[in-house]
Amino acid sequence: MAGRRLNLATLAGAAVESTPGSSKPTLVHVAPDQVAPTPLNPRQDFDPVKLEELGNSMRTGQLQPCVGITRARYVKLFPEHEELLPDCRIVMAAGERRWKAAVHVGLPTLDVHVREDIAESRVRFLAAVLTENVERSNFNYIEEARGLQQMLEMTNGNQTQAAEKLQKSKQWFSQRIGLLRLSEEMQQLVISGELKAFRDMRMYSAMPPSDQLAAWKADRMAAKQNADRKGSSTPVPSPTPARETAAPAPKPEPTYTAVYTSSSSEAGSEQPEPRAEEPLPAESPGTVPREALPVPVPRDAAPESPEVGPPPAAKQKQALAANWERWFDRLMEELSELDRHMLTKKLQRVMLSETSRVEDSQA
Repeated sequence: MAGRRLNLATLAGAAVESTPGSSKPTLVHVAPDQVAPTPLNPRQDFDPVKLEELGNSMRTGQLQPCVGITRARYVKLFPEHEELLPDCRIVMAAGERRWKAAVHVGLPTLDVHVREDIAESRVRFLAAVLTENVERSNFNYIEEARGLQQMLEMTNGNQTQAAEKLQKSKQWFSQRIGLLRLSEEMQQLVISGELKAFRDMRMYSAMPPSDQLAAWKADRMAAKQNADRKGSSTPVPSPTPARETAAPAPKPEPTYTAVYTSSSSEAGSEQPEPRAEEPLPAESPGTVPREALPVPVPRDAAPESPEVGPPPAAKQKQALAANWERWFDRLMEELSELDRHMLTKKLQRVMLSETSRVEDSQA
């Protein structure tokens, strides 16, 4: 009996594509009621409308087969699940959504890849269960974190090893599983879609569980008030006033230059001194040019010395760093309650960002 391969076509009553001695997956076509999902699958949220849409599309052909192992191999790996499984032939590691869609619309058969390689160990099988889910964009963060918790328990609490089994970084694993620090009420907000931003989930998970829900409600109220304030502060354009005709600028008074003739009738008359605008007479030969004369310097004037010490910007920065508590208290007095709350939230995000950088450097 050694080396004998199990022909699933005999079990399922359908044709099988297999190659003796090959480790490739065996494709079988079985009735949906002969297949059961693994209790290890953390995904529980399935939209009936989307299941019906998927089932109808599968009527023309199943593009991606499900993945599973025989029930006997599964029970050997997880004997504690034997009573949880129905009377079936195959236990799925991946493809529960396709299986549910087939059952929902009443498809007669389901394509399943039977893979003996994922039955090598409990960790290997769980990795196959989680890998397909974590790559999906619509996988719920809380359901994902619960699956990661199972992997962490199977690797004796070693996050590095658990992350490697899923081909993920330790930082990714730590951030995702950290969402389980959210309270039950907050986890339900994530599952229902009311809390969507992953950054906000991490921020609330860093708070004490008893404070998380109140902080989330305060954030929602602050965001609503901020939106209302922005909407009410939108300036309304005023009508364009009629263009006024500017008064003409006064014309400058003309400047006249007197011209004096040398007629004999005016020879004895006294001529006025030349205007300041007139050029000075040319320097006579032998005189020193004015440019060569030294500029007089006051006796009490001292040469300027360069400023010693940091520039003004650096001084201001040093003063702010040395007295930040006083400036912070003054800022808190001036800010409104809403602005104080928004500032606190921003500081929490800065702390999370710094924590992420530290984790990156240590990874």
